[in-house]
Amino acid sequence: MVLKRQVSPEELQTPGGKYLKRIFTIVGDAVGWGFVVRGSSPCHIQAVDPSGPAAAVGMKVCQFVVCVNGVNVLEMDYRTVSHLILTGPRTVVMEVMEALDC
Repeated sequence: MVLKRQVSPEELQTPGGKYLKRIFTIVGDAVGWGFVVRGSSPCHIQAVDPSGPAAAVGMKVCQFVVCVNGVNVLEMDYRTVSHLILTGPRTVVMEVMEALDC
């Protein structure tokens, strides 16, 4: 699944918009967390390992990353967000926005 179009951070945060907020607590395993972040401002989930920790909690492709461990990442690129995840604790708390039509 690929993103149909670029979405702005403002669009994601519009009250009553077409996005649903989800919060995941993902405990990394020996391989990692089981997902790939791509894009910038906002980043999105490009891939989820079906047998990884992220899939186990319900993470899906096309979700937009809003916060990582309490840090708003809407204006960051995927390299910065990935660095934040990789250098943080083994348990990552991620807030994402999911399109209702995705």
